[in-house]
Amino acid sequence: MWCLLSIHAFEECLFRVFMKNFCKKVWILGFLALLLSFFITACTTSVEADGEIILKPDTSRYIVHKLYPNDLARNDSAAANIAHGIMLAVHPGASYKLSFDIDSTVPAPELQLFRPYSIDAGLFGLSKVRTLTPTVVGKRYVYSFICEENEMTVWYTSLGNNGKYYEGEVKNISFTGTGTYKDHFALNLIVVGAVGKTKDGMDIEELSHYMLEAFREKYYGVTIDTLYVLYAHEHPTLGRKYTADYPWEAGTSSEDIFLGDLASSIDEKHSNTLNVFFMHSIAGNNVMGLSRLFAGELGAGEENAVVIGEYVHNQDGELELQSSYNIVMTMIHETGHSFGLRHTSATKLDMKQYLGGDEKTGVLVGDWSNIDDGLTDTPFCEEILRSNLYKQAEEPAFEASGFVYRAIHESCSDRKRYSSIYICPDLSNIMFPVTVECAQDLSFSEQQMEIIRSTLSIIPH
Repeated sequence: MWCLLSIHAFEECLFRVFMKNFCKKVWILGFLALLLSFFITACTTSVEADGEIILKPDTSRYIVHKLYPNDLARNDSAAANIAHGIMLAVHPGASYKLSFDIDSTVPAPELQLFRPYSIDAGLFGLSKVRTLTPTVVGKRYVYSFICEENEMTVWYTSLGNNGKYYEGEVKNISFTGTGTYKDHFALNLIVVGAVGKTKDGMDIEELSHYMLEAFREKYYGVTIDTLYVLYAHEHPTLGRKYTADYPWEAGTSSEDIFLGDLASSIDEKHSNTLNVFFMHSIAGNNVMGLSRLFAGELGAGEENAVVIGEYVHNQDGELELQSSYNIVMTMIHETGHSFGLRHTSATKLDMKQYLGGDEKTGVLVGDWSNIDDGLTDTPFCEEILRSNLYKQAEEPAFEASGFVYRAIHESCSDRKRYSSIYICPDLSNIMFPVTVECAQDLSFSEQQMEIIRSTLSIIPH
């Protein structure tokens, strides 16, 4: 959910961040934060031949915060750190505007943007892309630019004047993006390993028809062209790795929980597709599906991956077969994350994400200002944070930043025990963070569909 040098060239697994004995490819939100803090060798300021002062991001601190285009959450932590350095997710050919309220007590700052590049042996540097002066629109500074890279990437920021970081207050930050790509896409249902019938008896063919019908209904503002059913064991070069008789479990069966090798080897026929990997189960209790927030890719690409389990480990670790409804609605929920949608109401796991460790040893990446998604037509439910139900998912596999998941809570008989969540005003929204079978007729809101369309417009496909 990159440019001159593909972002994946940096993902060399230099540190261990989850899966106990796993060396994982962690999404750039966390990975490059550590790389830039530990491996960039550059002075903070320099002067170019034309006399321009270059104010590089402050690599003496962790750079962990990121802005996604068209994300309406508050992102106060990103705002507070933009002067010293944050990340902006950008796509080739897309037009962007970054804006915030004017602080009249200090001069207007310049925004400088930088791309990362490899030096040698794990060392990385930053190269200035451009320097921007703001346009004043009302009471806001607006910085406009076009990404002229070849791939999706991240650019890093600094904000200041004359070689000094901006000391003014940055409030109500906004990062928007627009593009010209069509609002059509297709789906790949990629079956990995041994998968049987759903709890209600659907086989893969029946499930795929139901899946396409449901996606076309729920994604009412865009066009789902078609759905392809692919089998991992039939892949011409990787098939031997994904045997048809093995019950594949994401998080234990391989080092790559998102099966990046399969995701990045999609052929040209499926170049505008979103990949949904369907397998036996996912490691960790109560986890129905996994995705990356704002994956930002269609077709061949390691970020283009949603993972769904046929079975779910319940709170006691026992496997429970899921219904076709739960499976497909989780697919729709997780693909919503891929297109940039947050949970309507944040869970503790959404807020308390730590990079490279735990609460005592890691770096806090979560932003408590993003307690909801910032949309006016998706109500927030504070009971989600209060409920003991959402203190779960303490498996190290799901504590890395950049990952979002959906929990299972399907038994309506638990209504008395967890009665508070049944009054949540966002219970009927697809991006509610938990599956509740009592909640039917789920839908995206109009503002959510607007974000999905905007995201599709900037993703090359």
